[in-house]
Amino acid sequence: MLIILGGMVLMGLLLLGALTLLPAAQVEKSVTVLLNGQAQTTTTRAPTVAALLDELRISLLEGDTVSPALNSRLSPDLVVRVAKARSITLTVDGQSQVYRTLLTNPAAILESAGLTVGPRDVVRIDGTRTNPAQLTNWPVPVTHISLQRSIPLTVVDHETTRQIETTSTTVGEALFAAGITLYLADAVTPNLDEPVAADMTVTIHRAQPVSIIADGTTVETRVRGQTVADALADAELALVGQDYTIPNEDTPLKAGMYVRVIRVKEEILTEEATQPFEVVFQPDSSLEIDQRETVQTGQNGIVRTSIRVRYENGVEISREPVEEIVAQEARNQVIAYGTNVVLRTIDTPDGPRQYWRRIRMYATSYHPAALGGDDRTAIGEQLRKGIVASNPDIITYRSEVYVPGYGVGMMADTGPLYRPLFIDLGYSDDDFVPWSRWVDVYLLAPVPAEIQYLLPE
Repeated sequence: MLIILGGMVLMGLLLLGALTLLPAAQVEKSVTVLLNGQAQTTTTRAPTVAALLDELRISLLEGDTVSPALNSRLSPDLVVRVAKARSITLTVDGQSQVYRTLLTNPAAILESAGLTVGPRDVVRIDGTRTNPAQLTNWPVPVTHISLQRSIPLTVVDHETTRQIETTSTTVGEALFAAGITLYLADAVTPNLDEPVAADMTVTIHRAQPVSIIADGTTVETRVRGQTVADALADAELALVGQDYTIPNEDTPLKAGMYVRVIRVKEEILTEEATQPFEVVFQPDSSLEIDQRETVQTGQNGIVRTSIRVRYENGVEISREPVEEIVAQEARNQVIAYGTNVVLRTIDTPDGPRQYWRRIRMYATSYHPAALGGDDRTAIGEQLRKGIVASNPDIITYRSEVYVPGYGVGMMADTGPLYRPLFIDLGYSDDDFVPWSRWVDVYLLAPVPAEIQYLLPE
């Protein structure tokens, strides 16, 4: 038994010694590889980091980093960190190249590439134009950085010289970006499509600025001509018919001049006007007084007038009659009124009385107190019952009238003339009775020498 145990111990010692004598490359080791933050644990007999990466088929390109170094020997439980660089496109002044880097921030990438961004340079990140001040805080990894660096130009514009910096590629684009307006007649040297170059001098030969107001718009233009007519020709504005300009076409041009184009149009209009007929009254002794009869109906006439109307810029300036024609003559309306006075009899409280006219009138009443105590009429009579006031052109003074419900009264006072068919019935203060109604008024005989046959309506 002792002999067997001793033999086993001896064999174990011999095996341990043999393992100790094996090269390190023949010993399996457990190592961890972190590839862009992704962990992979493997067992390998590779002697170095380079051999391990080759075994795992991990290729390295420009910009990739490995820790520890590629020639470092592997040891058990070693952690190998591999960071793969990204490919980004870096375009500078139109020239592009692929740049590999571990960096993701555009400011850091440009710095690592040795590029400085000026305040007037144009930077585009993945196609988006960006303020250079925002590059440091860019939130996502970039794939394309474009940098167009500004270059200085001298611009001589007429009598003014100015310095500009531009990122444009041609002279025309540079002037546009600088807010310099060019007009059709202006001349630029070098040509507008000439590529820009550092410290280039651009000269602008200006034509005269002229403002032309025509057809509701204002054309700001520049011309090389000498007169207003030349300016119109350059602006392709034609005068037609009676059109004219202010100032006139022969006026020499001056810088800043305003030229107004007046468009003239004339047309002939025909207007019809009604010529109203007149109403003519004629006496007729066969008709009783206050009777009327239409002898001839009236008809309006028609007058046609031709008028020349002149418009300037759409606004009517004048109207001039050209011809007037009476297309239809007016026909007067003829009304016959009666002049035959017929005496009739009416019964009154004082007995029958003859009257020669009956008129429908509006009756009111008055008394001295209503006149502030004045009791004298227009012809000197005392105001009392039996005195009436009216229009003396219709009822003559001192003639008598009969009003049913009032009695006989003498016309001795003047009523309101603005109401011709009006009668005011007189009273004393003691017997006053108010009136306010339409009544029949009978004009009693005798018939006066002068009669107003036509009563107002």
